[in-house]
Amino acid sequence: MNQNIKLIIIITVILMTSFIYNKTRPEKKSIKLKKEMIFSSSDEMGKLNINHAELEDYLKVGISLSIAKKIFEYKEIIGRVDKLKDLSRIAGIGDKTVEKLSKNIEVRDGGTLNKLKINSASTKVLKYYGFTKKEIKKIETYIEKNDVIYSNIEMMEILGEERYRVYEKIIEYN
Repeated sequence: MNQNIKLIIIITVILMTSFIYNKTRPEKKSIKLKKEMIFSSSDEMGKLNINHAELEDYLKVGISLSIAKKIFEYKEIIGRVDKLKDLSRIAGIGDKTVEKLSKNIEVRDGGTLNKLKINSASTKVLKYYGFTKKEIKKIETYIEKNDVIYSNIEMMEILGEERYRVYEKIIEYN
């Protein structure tokens, strides 16, 4: 009986020592870093600048891989993001997702708006640039009928003068 008590005491001491050691040793303590220390495309508040971010940066702020890929593709096609709301043009990203994203990302300087090659642009690309479904249909119908859109005058006829003015500096007809 005496040996059993000694064995129990020894096991208890070993367990307690191990427990205390694991709780107090420095390499086991977790160090929490602020988000702004983790990635370089952020500001002082830890928000990611969408116009300078790389795909990995989106992941570091907690954005899922699928959403991050969509945003990155959008940004590559368009060239830059002017407003976070524009992300709702991406399939699978609605207003609620944009609202959630706004906690971690923001729009600041950077990037240049890419030219839109109107005659070869897909429906997806036209949507990314902000064309409405009705405008996209008009563009596609015009191209089907006439093969190409040759000039700003034709574009103005398709969209109307006010809407054309929004796009006049970025549309290429070649």
